[in-house]
Amino acid sequence: MSNFIWCCFVSETKKVMGTNCYNCLWISTKEDPVAPSELNDEGGIDPKTEEEMKRAQKADLITLPGGKKVDAANKKFCYNEEIKMFVTVRMCCAYWDNRAVNRPWKK
Repeated sequence: MSNFIWCCFVSETKKVMGTNCYNCLWISTKEDPVAPSELNDEGGIDPKTEEEMKRAQKADLITLPGGKKVDAANKKFCYNEEIKMFVTVRMCCAYWDNRAVNRPWKK
């Protein structure tokens, strides 16, 4: 019986492949449609105001290379206090985190 419980517990942790805004703990669960005109050529959203640009620069908010606009059909809001803007699956920043991350120094 304990093997069954262990198996089910292990399978609840989603396998995270790479780091992007959509597998980060700061991201909204609500998806909003994104207009192609909002996207840069790699499928990310560039900051719109000088304030957003400063936050993006400080956070190193990037659009991952190798993508296209069609890779980002929607956007979600990032609730990290340092970001607070819409992002796509093609983006990531220095504040990326996930509850399931293994940090051996914190054991």
